[in-house]
Amino acid sequence: MAQRRKLPGFYEKRKILFGPKTTPEKMRETGKLLMDAGRHDDALEFFERCAADDLTRLIAAEAMNAGDAPLFMRAKKVLKELITEDEWTRLAASAEKASAYSMAYVAHLKAGHEEEATRLRPRGQEPEAETPEPSKEGSPPAGKPGGK
Repeated sequence: MAQRRKLPGFYEKRKILFGPKTTPEKMRETGKLLMDAGRHDDALEFFERCAADDLTRLIAAEAMNAGDAPLFMRAKKVLKELITEDEWTRLAASAEKASAYSMAYVAHLKAGHEEEATRLRPRGQEPEAETPEPSKEGSPPAGKPGGK
């Protein structure tokens, strides 16, 4: 039976990420270990510092399928790629399918689909109506404390 590798803790990750002797291979290996454990954000930190576009694309694809807008955005940033309108649209559809309505809302906004975004606007985030200015009645005249 294959022995499972222990995931690096905070200090070990920091040592690998910023150590002067860390090789790109070690970065990739550690990132893959974290990715396989489902720690995608941690893995992307390592992939950003080595040649791992193939693994980063796997994370982006997984994020797209899950409708995980923040993770998809982070993966595309690591790849140094802009997100297309088509990708935002597919991401919104995946997020809705996963009942991640706030992520779908953001993706629709980014795609420029105002009507779809409005349909999904989270409760409590309705556009604010203009509030009237407070009444000046009962206020002391300017420059005169207590109005005397």
